[in-house]
Amino acid sequence: MGKLEKKIALITGAGSGIGKAAAKKFADEGALVVVQDFNKASAEEVSSSLSGSGHFALGGDVSNEQEMEDVFSEVEKRCERLDVLVNNAGVSGSPEGLGSITYDSFMRMLAVNMGGTFICTQAALPLMNSGGSIVNLSSIAGLAGWGPVHYASAKGAILGFTRASARELGGLGIRINAVAPGVVETPMTEDLDEALLAPLIMMSPLGRIGQADEIAAAILYLACDDSSFVTGQWISPNGGLVTI
Repeated sequence: MGKLEKKIALITGAGSGIGKAAAKKFADEGALVVVQDFNKASAEEVSSSLSGSGHFALGGDVSNEQEMEDVFSEVEKRCERLDVLVNNAGVSGSPEGLGSITYDSFMRMLAVNMGGTFICTQAALPLMNSGGSIVNLSSIAGLAGWGPVHYASAKGAILGFTRASARELGGLGIRINAVAPGVVETPMTEDLDEALLAPLIMMSPLGRIGQADEIAAAILYLACDDSSFVTGQWISPNGGLVTI
């Protein structure tokens, strides 16, 4: 029996990268996976590739309350409940310095990364009547202040949200934790300048960047009952690049 047998799981931003890897791992462990992504075509492609049956895809912008309300209404209609939510959708933005970031750019970063996490978490609560697990995707940028200021700010906010929410939701049987990956090979990082990437690889004790499947394994741990006594915490699979 899989670690998520007969569980209903929704993963945002699952059309590519870490979300896609998590969707595959969840399906292999017996979950019915709702593959959500801004790009619905990508979500549908991932959904159709998963092992098992019953999976389906939904589109929508996680920073848009109405669109996410429609997403969760559809989940309720089809599944009646939700056992696992993975708030994976996010944007990285351009590597601008503090003096160059516009207010609109800063707020858009917060809206998608932090706002989307809030919107989806709030929308999921009524569907988790029997408890459940929520996993938020942060970053080493949120732990150590690396990267552009607006990105690090948004990812750091997710960690605070995770801790505070865990205190409130524990009595409802809902666990909420975060994964804060290091540099990972995904479509989001494939355009990174080699001059920026090479020093990070050199500084890493493991001498490489991570793979999406390695991050998905951490997400699976926090989503399943193996972590039944874990809430309000974060795991950072980053190859030893940041140790806290």
